[in-house]
Amino acid sequence: MNTIILSLFSTKENKHPLSILCLIWSFFAFNSVAQTATTPYLTDKDTLFLTLNDKTGEKIIDHSMLQGQTLYSLARFYGLNEEELYSYNPTLKSNKLPLGQIVHVPIPNAAIKRFKGENFKRWKFAPIMFVVKKGDNLYKISKTLFHMPIDSVVKWNKLPNSTIAPGQQLHVGWMSIEGVPDSIRSLKKATIDTRGKALADNFTKQKGSIEQRGAAFWQKSGNQNTDLYCLHRSARIGSTMAITNGMNNRTVYAKVIGKLPDNIYGNEIIIIVSPSAARLLGAKDEKFFVKLKYQP
Repeated sequence: MNTIILSLFSTKENKHPLSILCLIWSFFAFNSVAQTATTPYLTDKDTLFLTLNDKTGEKIIDHSMLQGQTLYSLARFYGLNEEELYSYNPTLKSNKLPLGQIVHVPIPNAAIKRFKGENFKRWKFAPIMFVVKKGDNLYKISKTLFHMPIDSVVKWNKLPNSTIAPGQQLHVGWMSIEGVPDSIRSLKKATIDTRGKALADNFTKQKGSIEQRGAAFWQKSGNQNTDLYCLHRSARIGSTMAITNGMNNRTVYAKVIGKLPDNIYGNEIIIIVSPSAARLLGAKDEKFFVKLKYQP
């Protein structure tokens, strides 16, 4: 890069020094944009503060958007897709977010490094702090949430005893500054793919099917597991249903586990789908149009 700039200054035939300055300014401006676009989402100087989602029990961090960051790249960094991030942040409407926008991001247990080990390099990790809430105790945090000895948490945080208070921050591990590794992404995806394939195979073995169109409903704040199931008024319980999103023609197979209660949902809702099935279908709203094929 320096060679290019020097050659511009040393060209005697150039009679437009202003154009040279403009070109140099453009070069540095482009270089600045390129650097901004690669703004890291996590560095070893950062600290992650974890809290628990009251409804799902998942570990959540709040990410503040910086210049050059997008919802798509943020999702990829943490091993998610945009639809999943929208489900945790229902008020977000765009991939391009304003600076300082807070985005709630779930952190899987497998991404948390609890012990340093022999080859631990501090500069490759960011510390994780758990924010204590009312009702938390050291046993629950250590054993239930992070599966580690109580003594380790006491030692890391230099606690005089086992008493903790709401708002207190406890060091519970580290996370790689490279984000959620592919191995964790693949494990999560493989779990869903394996169940989806089994359900698809079961659907092809079923004899006879009825087609139906209407509105589906899913609870965005529901359990974030990988189960693919649904509730329907007349489909045979235990059978498999083919559900197609009318907006993108994406199809997911789900197991019918019960009847749709008439006294809770209106006639416009023909099916309830699990959060995992809804995300695979690419649903962003709690109500969306679907086409069904099922066994009566």
